Amino acid sequence: MNVNIEDLVRELKSIVGEEYVSEDLFERINYADTLLPYDVEKEFLPDVVIQPGTAQEVSKVLAYATEHDVPVTTYGSGTDLVFPTKPKHRGVTMSTERMNSLEINEEYQYLECGPGLKTGTAIKALGKLGYFLPIQTQVGSSIGGAVSINTIGHLADNIFGRPVHNVLGLEVVLPTGEIIETGSKCLRRSAGWDLGRIFIGAEGMLGVITKVRMVLMPMPETIDAVGFFKTDEEVGHVMTRMYQKKLPLPMDGEFVGTKACKLGCEAYGLDFPEGAMAVIKAMGRTKEEAIRNAQEVVDLFKSEGATEAFVIEDPETAEKVWAVRENVMRWGQEKNKKGGKAIEVNPVLPLMAEAIKSLERITEGRTDLIAEAEAYLYGHVGSGSLHCYLTYPYGWPAEKMKQFVDAIWNVEKELQLKYGGIGGDWGWFPHRLPLYRETYGETSYTIIKNLKRLFDPSDILNRGNLEGEV
Repeated sequence: MNVNIEDLVRELKSIVGEEYVSEDLFERINYADTLLPYDVEKEFLPDVVIQPGTAQEVSKVLAYATEHDVPVTTYGSGTDLVFPTKPKHRGVTMSTERMNSLEINEEYQYLECGPGLKTGTAIKALGKLGYFLPIQTQVGSSIGGAVSINTIGHLADNIFGRPVHNVLGLEVVLPTGEIIETGSKCLRRSAGWDLGRIFIGAEGMLGVITKVRMVLMPMPETIDAVGFFKTDEEVGHVMTRMYQKKLPLPMDGEFVGTKACKLGCEAYGLDFPEGAMAVIKAMGRTKEEAIRNAQEVVDLFKSEGATEAFVIEDPETAEKVWAVRENVMRWGQEKNKKGGKAIEVNPVLPLMAEAIKSLERITEGRTDLIAEAEAYLYGHVGSGSLHCYLTYPYGWPAEKMKQFVDAIWNVEKELQLKYGGIGGDWGWFPHRLPLYRETYGETSYTIIKNLKRLFDPSDILNRGNLEGEV
């Protein structure tokens, strides 16, 4: 930076207002912390945290930052799992939480919102009008964050598409301060060049998204169904068969491995057979159609060896079943007082069962820190996404936890390459840079670096993320 902190803070207060600029140590830690199991280093804490309320304020901040070489780290809600919100340099952390407007335009059939709007808020507001949000991340996550990473959460890509398929337009502030509009308000998406697609999935490195316009989707009728299997890999096999037999695909198709399922069922008092659990949310235009579609999947579960399978008619039971899935990462921590970190593997469909088997045995035959961990399997198996939560004792020192995190990210890369996978849930950078480069090659990586240089010549936005952490 070529400006001192006092002058920086004074200028930021003049732009966004004194109450939205903080030098408080707690705030700086809060906005730098991540889901990594160890604390952010003191030298990488932001000097100041700001909360602009408009695109014009963002524009002035970025223009000033570019002029004075001030790194700016963008912050949505802090729920992302690959840590782009973790500062790599001192400077400014810019939170978008104040930009949380929402307009639902039924006449034009779009919603328009600020990047800081929580997905849970949007889901509730849309549901009252008979629509649903095709982004099903954590309810506390921000829509701007989901669009920046191009993630949808639990839903199947090939049914609903990712944000890049459902965003009609964006308002974006470039690092140099210019404000641009992309897309349109019509339902016909732009043919040819559409600048919005450059920013969707760019993880905040090319510009700050200040408005998102998405197509409205009618809410389908849904019903839940569940199946239990003796082994985890049977779930991978049956989900592969679901595609091969051309069954009506569910909105969600989720998986809980044997170990996590046992702990979760005990926690919620569910008397189900031991083994792995597959749970789906079937959908249809009518409730009757949803039930028929659910029953087809239940019949498939039974024909493929399920020890028990049924449509869930009791809402309380359905809520508990989904809670077993949603809280997988809690079970190992609560029962064994351990910390942990999750990885993601997205195998090609024919290798789903084999990939699950590899994850089951991920700690076996190793000499590194992973050998000391316990593995809990779960994931969005209906859309080909598997997770493994690896737990370890809380007593480990920070340096050992860092080595452990590096080890599991390297294992994730190896498994993704082995099974033809990508980063389907969390984006690519910064921890997945080695996977990106091996998957797509150095030419693709060079193109991204050149795009970064074009849009952000002073490299102020999320500095360091493009270079990766490993």
